[in-house]
Amino acid sequence: MNPSGAIAKRAAIWLIIGLLGGGIVADQWSRHQAARDLEAVTVRHADELHDARARIEQLRKDLDVERQRRESLEGVLADLRKGS
Repeated sequence: MNPSGAIAKRAAIWLIIGLLGGGIVADQWSRHQAARDLEAVTVRHADELHDARARIEQLRKDLDVERQRRESLEGVLADLRKGS
């Protein structure tokens, strides 16, 4: 076997090993990035959900206040009607 043929085979083998190794590393990096992105989205959605729940609770309180005002006004109106 001539030396240049052996060198070419060795280079081809190392090239294939490098491509496979690089592909595996790229795949792992991609999965890691996807996991980080998913975690960020999950945290953002959890924050948005918390904010939405807080807003709903505030709206419930506002609705209760408005309901109490309406009931008070209805009571006053009923008393005025009785007095007329």
